[in-house]
Amino acid sequence: MITLATAECFTHGKIGLSIHKAASGYEEFEYKYLFSEEDLKIVKNVKVLCSMFLPSIYAIEKLFNISLPKPDYYYKYAKAYSEKNDLAVAKKIAESLKDKLNPDIALASTAGVGRGAICIIADKCYLFTTDVYANLLTFENVKERQKDGIEKGIKKVLEIVKKCLEKY
Repeated sequence: MITLATAECFTHGKIGLSIHKAASGYEEFEYKYLFSEEDLKIVKNVKVLCSMFLPSIYAIEKLFNISLPKPDYYYKYAKAYSEKNDLAVAKKIAESLKDKLNPDIALASTAGVGRGAICIIADKCYLFTTDVYANLLTFENVKERQKDGIEKGIKKVLEIVKKCLEKY
């Protein structure tokens, strides 16, 4: 069984939730269209340890016992970084999640101003952005960026799961 844990911000926990629903055999769920019949069979080998929506620095720092950099922008209670810092923060959170729970696959996402960032740590570190520029402060393209991030995140997790299963 391959284990997955996610700590997601701009993707609202939907990557982990979608993988969980596919692995559990839910008939219908929001992002089912991303899963081929082969993917639905393969993902049955995944156990989701947790899928968290963590928008606040406070919660992340307390849960993972880490310090995050000061946000580049202030937005209510949530963290808002530049794209460059989103990449660094997503990596730090994914590494912390991997250290805390030791899943086979750890995923973190965060986005403020820019394309956002997703980091997946498995056999190696996969660090990438969405294809959509958005601005959390003005809500410009926020929903579009989120959808792109969820889609890219799910597809990458499925690729990694296939690689992991080939090793067994």
